[in-house]
Amino acid sequence: MPFRHSSQDDLALQLVPHSELEKLRDGSADEYTANTLAFRLNWGYVMAGEIFDAPEVRADMEQALSAIRSVKERHQRTGKWGASGAEFFEMGRGLNHTDEMQKAATRREQLEALRIVNKINEMKQKGQI
Repeated sequence: MPFRHSSQDDLALQLVPHSELEKLRDGSADEYTANTLAFRLNWGYVMAGEIFDAPEVRADMEQALSAIRSVKERHQRTGKWGASGAEFFEMGRGLNHTDEMQKAATRREQLEALRIVNKINEMKQKGQI
């Protein structure tokens, strides 16, 4: 499976999640926002552990994932999308780490991390994890 995209697409992979994060601040977030952030942060988490072996970054990614889970759980309880200052900070830091890893990773490494994230998501949907 080829994994090719232009430098503009590469930049969009970075900018879209940051734009979605801002929606949590301005009150225009929705389910797409949460799913975009969760996927991007999961991708960063996998890259930090499987591609770069960066335990400090992976720990930061765990905090970012915890933050997006809190956002989703709060939405289930209240019906509103939003993030605390600490959650916003953690997700922003996670996105910044992911951006840096994306720049450092080869397309092949990016694809490998993407496949791992997809496999994990499939297993979760089937109740296997």
